[in-house]
Amino acid sequence: MFRFAVLFVTLLICFAALSCQSYSTGLQQSLARADETAATGTLHTIATAQQTYALTNGDNYGTFQQLCEGGYLDTRFNSDKPAIKDYVLSMEVGRDSDGPFFKLKADPADNGTKPGRHFYIDQSRMVRVNATQPATASDPVANP
Repeated sequence: MFRFAVLFVTLLICFAALSCQSYSTGLQQSLARADETAATGTLHTIATAQQTYALTNGDNYGTFQQLCEGGYLDTRFNSDKPAIKDYVLSMEVGRDSDGPFFKLKADPADNGTKPGRHFYIDQSRMVRVNATQPATASDPVANP
């Protein structure tokens, strides 16, 4: 009888530990998805700021600093690589044979605590995603 009770308690402890691990993993994934939602929302906000900036600046796109100075973005973005939640943003602006462009990326901060996908947007306003490396224009469009 005592052995049965010890076995039963041991099994209960194992099940409790497994359910805690499952809960913890689910919580981490939920936090990562919330950060991803913030990152993609920020990409859309910056793309809108770029479109508005271009209307009054000869169809040219602006850097983070130019967008902030013009009042299109707030001061959180006034650096070369601003961070939003656990994402670091980077942007390239310029002009090529097709005309002016901007390329904006949101990559997970390299803090090793939470997983995250990589995002990209440009003047097409389509968010692209890559699970393993910085996203580019050739990656698939992110599903909402």
